[in-house]
Amino acid sequence: PEPLTYKLVSRNYPDLSLGDYSLLWKAHKKLTRSALLLGIRDSMEPVVEQLTQEFCERMRAQPGTPVAIEEEFSLLTCSIICYLTFGDKIKDDNLMPAYYKCIQEVLKTWSHWSIQIVDVIPFLRFFPNPGLRRLKQAIEKRDHIVEMQLRQHKESLVAGQWRDMMDYMLQGVAQPSMEEGSGQLLEGHVHMAAVDLLIGGTETTANTLSWAVVFLLHHPEIQQRLQEELDHELGPGASSSRVPYKDRARLPLLNATIAEVLRLRPVVPLALPHRTTRPSSISGYDIPEGTVIIPNLQGAHLDETVWERPHEFWPDRFLEPGKNSRALAFGCGARVCLGEPLARLELFVVLTRLLQAFTLLPSGDALPSLQPLPHCSVILKMQPFQVRLQPRGMGAHSPGQSQ
Repeated sequence: PEPLTYKLVSRNYPDLSLGDYSLLWKAHKKLTRSALLLGIRDSMEPVVEQLTQEFCERMRAQPGTPVAIEEEFSLLTCSIICYLTFGDKIKDDNLMPAYYKCIQEVLKTWSHWSIQIVDVIPFLRFFPNPGLRRLKQAIEKRDHIVEMQLRQHKESLVAGQWRDMMDYMLQGVAQPSMEEGSGQLLEGHVHMAAVDLLIGGTETTANTLSWAVVFLLHHPEIQQRLQEELDHELGPGASSSRVPYKDRARLPLLNATIAEVLRLRPVVPLALPHRTTRPSSISGYDIPEGTVIIPNLQGAHLDETVWERPHEFWPDRFLEPGKNSRALAFGCGARVCLGEPLARLELFVVLTRLLQAFTLLPSGDALPSLQPLPHCSVILKMQPFQVRLQPRGMGAHSPGQSQ
């Protein structure tokens, strides 16, 4: 379904998140997914590793100092998705700060109540709305950045070669459509695919990483077990050795912890709105064609008929075979989150490196709240907090002793 602000945000091009299901939408999704899984297949993990190492070096330069880790995670995930989408030249041109600021402005203004209420009560769009004006300004900045990248990529494009996802998608839309009746993908579809990747791939993953830190501060015994697992596989402390993502099964507790964080704090608690394309039924309820359906992912994750002790942070539940398949953190079906493979890679690499190099300690006597902010955006934001990152091997207490 298309909320009122949809056309404003999508520049009248159907995007992947809210675009209506059609043959053209399927072609758009296929191209974007191919760019993510094929176009940058060989560079994805090295980029995540490199930028995570740089993140850890920045954190190591301020040992034990309270850090607003959520903002640091946002900058890291924004850097990763920008590198993969636009290439590493953005670092040479020192464009990351401007890109990060722009993405934050779009997210902040779009999630503001003055924008959300216009989607709920459409006639309010006829009244003066400073929030709507700010959103338009933020989108203009966003589009300027993406259009500049499109222009630069087209000028340097080499047929049959691609350096990043934008190269791959530009070559894809240059090819005639192979499926009859699907229509032709245009440059605007590449524009909106880049926007979806940037907006959808920054705050969501950073938020999940931040929740992982909060839960580990509340459960130092789990943090200690994770570090023991890492030390057993990689060597003690700040060793430079690593576990390739394809060998992630070597770290079962880390995988279980990531799964448990995603269960309790899914990427979005309510999936994006869907609309039925034909009359359907759910558990005996008739659903007419055209009905808007909003899947309650968090409700499914807290269902007592499915999960034992559902409200408890208990990673060990996922050490039992077959439990992972019950979680729907990234949705499912045709509308499953396209960025899931990248998000899971980021969660694995960042938490591995973070716990390998640091012990997470509270910034003061009080632990950060486990209650999300009562109103914010489509994601479950935590209340502001800071954490101390104590480099391992510097005589620090274990996390179990620090509490």
